[in-house]
Amino acid sequence: MIQQSIGTFQQHTSLEREVRIETPEHVAVDYRLADLGSRFTALLIDGGILVAVLLFLLVGVPAILSRIGSVAGSWVTGWGMGAVILLSFALSWGYFVVFEAAWQGRTPGKRWMGIRVVHDGGFPLTLQGAAIRNLLRAIDSQPIFTWLIGGVTMLLSPHTKRLGDLAAGTIVVREPKELVIPEIVAAEAAHQGAPLLDEREFTALDTYVGRREGLAEGGRQRLAEKLAGRLTRKAEWRAEELTADEYLLNLHAAELARRSGASGAGAWSRSTELVRQQRERWQELQRLVERAGASRLASLSEAELADFAALYREATADLARARTYGASPQLLMSLERLVGSAHNQLYQPPRRRLSDLRVWVSRGFPALVRRRWIPIAVSATLFVVPAALGFGVARLDPGWARTALPAEMVRRAEEGIDREAQGRGYVEVRDVVMPVMASGLISNNVQVTFFAFAGGMIGGLGTAAILVLNGLFLGAVAGLFANHGLSLYLWTFVLPHGVIELTAIVIAGGAGLWLGSALLLPGRLTRREALEIRGREAVSLVAGTTLLLVVAGLIEGFISPSSLPRVAKLGLAALFALGLVGYLAGSMAGRSYTLPRRFTSR
Repeated sequence: MIQQSIGTFQQHTSLEREVRIETPEHVAVDYRLADLGSRFTALLIDGGILVAVLLFLLVGVPAILSRIGSVAGSWVTGWGMGAVILLSFALSWGYFVVFEAAWQGRTPGKRWMGIRVVHDGGFPLTLQGAAIRNLLRAIDSQPIFTWLIGGVTMLLSPHTKRLGDLAAGTIVVREPKELVIPEIVAAEAAHQGAPLLDEREFTALDTYVGRREGLAEGGRQRLAEKLAGRLTRKAEWRAEELTADEYLLNLHAAELARRSGASGAGAWSRSTELVRQQRERWQELQRLVERAGASRLASLSEAELADFAALYREATADLARARTYGASPQLLMSLERLVGSAHNQLYQPPRRRLSDLRVWVSRGFPALVRRRWIPIAVSATLFVVPAALGFGVARLDPGWARTALPAEMVRRAEEGIDREAQGRGYVEVRDVVMPVMASGLISNNVQVTFFAFAGGMIGGLGTAAILVLNGLFLGAVAGLFANHGLSLYLWTFVLPHGVIELTAIVIAGGAGLWLGSALLLPGRLTRREALEIRGREAVSLVAGTTLLLVVAGLIEGFISPSSLPRVAKLGLAALFALGLVGYLAGSMAGRSYTLPRRFTSR
């Protein structure tokens, strides 16, 4: 009865620090959750690395390119700067995604702090999960770079989750420590035979346990630390693993077992025998886990892989037996860490092949767009209606357009009459500048889609605001140029890239709205389940729009500002539009293609 009440108490007191996960083998494993301080410190380390690399890219590399360009030609500077812009953008948004996906949920900062990201079931972090949780940093870090939203969410969450973790279905846990077999053998042996404490020490411990619930929190903590300090010479206490109160409760339960006569001694004897019989098998499993490392199980031979699976099953059974035998906390903790590490290796997501990417680009993304046409249609409405409204107001009230739009845009419209008369286009750039322009446009447009996706996490309001504002701006600009009789002049520049770019932004808006619908209209699912499932679909849509925007950026950087005749540009725009329709809705999109389950809702 006493053991049962102690176990119940420990379960309640550890809720803020631990989460219990049941493996597919029906064995429960406790993971220690990373605290707010360790996660923030890891973020500072990663932020420092990121800033240092970006400074080198944006300051050091341009200086090097300018010197090389003065010798090899300006084209080196142009293409080099274009690459710098794209690389800086990819690093800013992809640093955490790439490291967490490739390093099994770790970044350099997380590795330094001994923490990692895993999915809720204890399964390894997937690329999709890493993308969701890190794209949503755009919301978690608000107000800008203060991380107030993310910090408050983690404080309120029982599992210390920020918004990105909620959508991705992830938790951040402490790394398992090394399994030290000799220490465990000694610990189990110490539980056998005579009690560790003398009568005076046991009386003091028993009195504390009996009266601890009536003590104030501060007083209980001080008393526990003082008593634990006196008893630690009889039974080791590691303050980094257990609080003083938890240590005393465990010691009291163990001492009761030692004093309970034959049955208690038999239980401890069985656990000690388990260690002696299985320690070599545990050490072998630990060796294979360490060998697999970051390369996962691919580095193991076929025979080693078979041994790994067998040893893992044995370890899970040993963990269940150790709990039944009432083994020491040190043995249970070590076995849980070993099983958790092996579980993380064994259930790695399958590696993606190049053929998988090709099939997804050619069939999967178009099929997902068609499947989620409703939120995409809503997104299009939120963009087109404000655009039409902005155009109408600008036409009816030209003064409003001149006041509402940036001065640079008004100047371009006023200069457009003379440029049109001279046969010049909306924008003219030198060939050497085109790579820089294309890279800048790709980075800017893709970033807009990322924010549109992240805005869905606040009930879709952020996504809707981005769509409405961009629609109003485009409509007002179109109205401004129409007031000067320059509609064809403007659309000759916009349409070649715009048919793809605007479609991509609308699809990304649909992704954000689909994510937000999980909070407002979860259907038969819980909001948490809906958020995880729709988050996977939404981030897949965003990945597809990123590819579309790369194509649109290349067109906008090299074709739209070129000196091609108007007829050629409009003809290319029509060709791109037909190609886009054929890709998303036609036969080349694979209308019979069935989406993999990871892309679909229940």
